[in-house]
Amino acid sequence: MKRIHAALVGVAAAACLPIAPAAATPAEGDVVRTDLAQGTTTAPIWVVTAGQPTTLHVQSLVLKPGARSGWHAHPGPEQSVINSGAVILRTATNCTPVVFTAGQVVVIPGGVAHEVANDGADDAEVVVTYTLPADVPVRDDAPAGCA
Repeated sequence: MKRIHAALVGVAAAACLPIAPAAATPAEGDVVRTDLAQGTTTAPIWVVTAGQPTTLHVQSLVLKPGARSGWHAHPGPEQSVINSGAVILRTATNCTPVVFTAGQVVVIPGGVAHEVANDGADDAEVVVTYTLPADVPVRDDAPAGCA
């Protein structure tokens, strides 16, 4: 009992000490980082998993000129960074086509039916991250949301 009491007193005393910032440690060995994408958005982004098992899918996507994704939805949010070219997004909640170009981020909430297209003359290269409940398909086909 006295050991436990002494340990708790030590923890309590340590909690009162000023906290110094941790010093950074340099990488060791061969470490190579490759940036896959970087983009900026003003759309609010939040991911809530409520403590449930979650799977992140990160994909490299190339849409050739004239390509379309078809109408579909995802069971969780999608964040995409356009690396090159341009894509046109239409959602079932906003049928007005919105163009996203290199350096921009597309944010689509889970469950929102949408279609992505490349109407340009060049490939559109995109890095896509899906945050999904574990063990569910990444994509579900959806009926056309816009005429």
